[in-house]
Amino acid sequence: MAGRRSLLLIEEDERSRDFVRGALSRLGFQVVEVQSGLEGISQFAPGVFQLVVTDLHLPDMGGLEVLRKIKQASPDTPVVVLASNSEVSDVVQALRLGASDYLLKPIEDAEVIDHAICRITNAETLAQQNREYREELERRNRELRDHVEVLQRDQQAGRLLQQHLLPRTPYRYPGGIEAAYRLIPSLYLSGDFIDYGLFGERFVAFYLVDVSGHGVSSALVTALIKHSIMHLLRERPLFAQLDTLDSDLLDILSLINSELLSTRLDKHASMFVGVIDGPARQLHYAVAGQVPMPALVTEHGAEWLPGKGRPLGLFQQGDWQVMCAKLPPSWRLVTCSDGVLELLEGDLLQKEAQLLQAIDQSRGDLDSLCTALHVDTSEALPDDVTILTLRQG
Repeated sequence: MAGRRSLLLIEEDERSRDFVRGALSRLGFQVVEVQSGLEGISQFAPGVFQLVVTDLHLPDMGGLEVLRKIKQASPDTPVVVLASNSEVSDVVQALRLGASDYLLKPIEDAEVIDHAICRITNAETLAQQNREYREELERRNRELRDHVEVLQRDQQAGRLLQQHLLPRTPYRYPGGIEAAYRLIPSLYLSGDFIDYGLFGERFVAFYLVDVSGHGVSSALVTALIKHSIMHLLRERPLFAQLDTLDSDLLDILSLINSELLSTRLDKHASMFVGVIDGPARQLHYAVAGQVPMPALVTEHGAEWLPGKGRPLGLFQQGDWQVMCAKLPPSWRLVTCSDGVLELLEGDLLQKEAQLLQAIDQSRGDLDSLCTALHVDTSEALPDDVTILTLRQG
């Protein structure tokens, strides 16, 4: 037991008092001895003694009354009562009044005292840890409430910032490739995010990410994802050469997967990331848990692109595949977050069939597709809705 702790021993019997004092002294206690209940009560003060040991049979007043007054003055101070075999009923009453333990007299084995004190010390330690945990939890809850209030006050600024991070729509690149999107959050901020850009004069890279959940926490993760990708772009050139396109796509997925796992935010994400090689008319892409799959619209109609891969933030390895699709002179690419499926009826297969039909009938045109799905006119969206389109010809 670290340090010297003070203990109040209230016991009239000299032999018992000497034996208990010796055992407690060996345990590291500084023992103050008194022989009567009144003297014990007058000596006791909250915080002065870390433990009280009192006999139930005292010359001037009952030990139960001593116990009651001590617990009234300091409910957290542990009290051990000394009792004879004939005072078992009093022991039961003492425990009901808050006694931490009891010792039956005559006490002839110091280990009995050792065990009782160890039980109390362990219980005190656990209680202190629980108090500290509750205090820390309350402190963090206060901080969290403060943060939430700040976020609530700054929702408008947050939405403007997220919109500022998004690219311009529509945007037309050299070579006639046009990118456009519609992003509508279910709450003030979105867990969906998209971005696209031209690399060199040949490659147009893009992605759509859908973070689990929606609102502030998911929106913050989208900012983390954009920051991570931009940091990777500063470290080394991406999408600069044809022979590194596939590895660049996998590096992006691996980076975001590692970021989500390391932050321990209990967030995962689906992602569609791709690169269009304009001169070669090829689409290189990879999917990570994407539902629904992207659709390619050509003169032959709309078809889901093949591919598979695990979501980001759940597994160390995602088994992602880089796929390549040949593009005709005129094409449309449509990819949606899973919130779009919430606008349709039926099971998953039925919803996907309805969505593919709507994409086909709209010929991949963003405005026409949004009108067909009632994206802009739905009163309450159960999830963030994002549609990203790319087109040429």
